[in-house]
Amino acid sequence: MNEEELWLYTLCRKNGVSITDIQIRDLSTFKQLLLEWNKKINLVSRKNEENIWRGHIALSLSLLFKANFRPKMNILDLGTGGGFPGIPLAIMLPDCSFLLLDSTQKKIGAVQSMADSLGLSNVKTVWGRAEEQQIAPGMHHAFDAVVARSVSNLTNLLDWGLPFLKQFGGENIFLEKVSIAVPSLITFKGAEIGDEERSAQNKYPRVSFKSIPLIFPGSEEFENLDKKLIIATL
Repeated sequence: MNEEELWLYTLCRKNGVSITDIQIRDLSTFKQLLLEWNKKINLVSRKNEENIWRGHIALSLSLLFKANFRPKMNILDLGTGGGFPGIPLAIMLPDCSFLLLDSTQKKIGAVQSMADSLGLSNVKTVWGRAEEQQIAPGMHHAFDAVVARSVSNLTNLLDWGLPFLKQFGGENIFLEKVSIAVPSLITFKGAEIGDEERSAQNKYPRVSFKSIPLIFPGSEEFENLDKKLIIATL
């Protein structure tokens, strides 16, 4: 392993997440594919290319430091962009199925190509707007979980994401001291989101919200990591 691979391996082990040499290799390959595609399409900020390993790949995996997913879950990555957090999660969760959705056709083409190159049979992609896809056959009320980076404010994320979730809960699978039921929408947000959360709660009074600070062994090695996981459960 090179230095950055060893760092990620150690970070995962510190946080109780098992990661294999093959998964490390696939994550490294994904990084290289992303850099190649980024020369053609703006998938991540070119100013931030040096931070892909920590600021994108490791941050995507930090979700697994706070939540457990059972096998055979059907998960939607809403607004995947360059494949985050969907592709890193798919590498780590081969028994779950992932659908990566984005409204930019070129980005979805790049993400599908990277998934194919990685041999990720548990990944599919869809190009389209969430407002249109959320009512499509096979998409409406079809997913156990929706994951998203901070692509918009929390109310918009709920407008776009909730119609994709199954209507009825199953086993409790997200475990962070207190068990949280599914289906749920999970998103990364900055530390100060009080106003966003209040607005979302006013519009969706039946949705329960849980805020989990992204503080974990090794988090001090991230620069300016002032993020939380927000889990919205039906």
